Amino acid sequence: MNRGSALRLGIALAVAVLAVPLLLILVVIPSDGGCTNQTVGAASTANGFTANQTSIARTAIAVGRQRHISDTGITAALVAAGTESDFRNLANANVPESLRYDHDAVGDDHDSVGPWQIRASLHGTDGIAGLMDPAQQAHWFYDQLDALPGWQTMTPDAIAQAIERSAVPDAYARQIDRATHLLATIGASIGIPVAACAVAAVDADGFGAAVLAAARRWIGYPYVWGGGDENGPTSGGFDCSGLVLYAIYQASGGHIALPHYTQAQQDDPRGAPVDRADLRPGDLIYFTSPGQNDSHHVAIYAGTIDGDEMVLQAPTFGVPVGYGSLSGWSGERWDIRRFGGAVEGGTSP
Repeated sequence: MNRGSALRLGIALAVAVLAVPLLLILVVIPSDGGCTNQTVGAASTANGFTANQTSIARTAIAVGRQRHISDTGITAALVAAGTESDFRNLANANVPESLRYDHDAVGDDHDSVGPWQIRASLHGTDGIAGLMDPAQQAHWFYDQLDALPGWQTMTPDAIAQAIERSAVPDAYARQIDRATHLLATIGASIGIPVAACAVAAVDADGFGAAVLAAARRWIGYPYVWGGGDENGPTSGGFDCSGLVLYAIYQASGGHIALPHYTQAQQDDPRGAPVDRADLRPGDLIYFTSPGQNDSHHVAIYAGTIDGDEMVLQAPTFGVPVGYGSLSGWSGERWDIRRFGGAVEGGTSP
């Protein structure tokens, strides 16, 4: 099925669902609409690496795949991040503002921040928030790669040195084995459908059904950082919170406009906290990494499909909007919110 056909099918399903919002309805999930089992949660950790290190590596690979960078270029990005930060998002004591953002450790090398140790004084014109975002740092590395003449014929360590300009150029070669291992371990499942979801039925009612119907029409659309608003995709796609704010706005008939930031959505007083035992299709789940305060991802609970609890989400770079297993986020803290109706209880797991 091409994208146009999938979109028309999604719209038809959305209309059918929204026509009977007050009844218990049977939502049929199409098996040919881009539905993939995406393993992108905290449980996907490469051997010998922490969850946070794996996340940095996954971001480097996913952004590279999205930009159609060859494995040589992606390996160079991994070699650089391994050498510069050991795949950690580093704040810097010399850049006090960087300490306000999520980070794995604090460094003090000049004013360098983040996994690729970008100099704030040289590349911080768009703000420290961008420099502390690993995805934006990965884009920076690939921007430099695109501007590097003849990189396609260079070795990954030579590419890394040409971009990073280290005072210890031989250090990059020592990271080749680690980078190759990460690309082989993580790369196979990024940007490639792992398994199609079989046709399955999920019971959803009222507002939850409308939320799922609104989000489902965009299955197969690209992940775009900062993408999505109340009216649909922007810059060609959605990020996780953009998809959610669109779905909630549409399901509520325009009455609930959420901010485009996961923690701000989670804190919105219109969302009622829900216990894990009371989780229902259409509820929102906000995920927070161990040791962090703010949630970094949100997904829409889609119910049980073929015996596996699933979410509908815009997962990460290189992975389109679609279904993923909830078990992939078992290492994170979950905060569940329900919009559009009152609930009893309400403590988060």
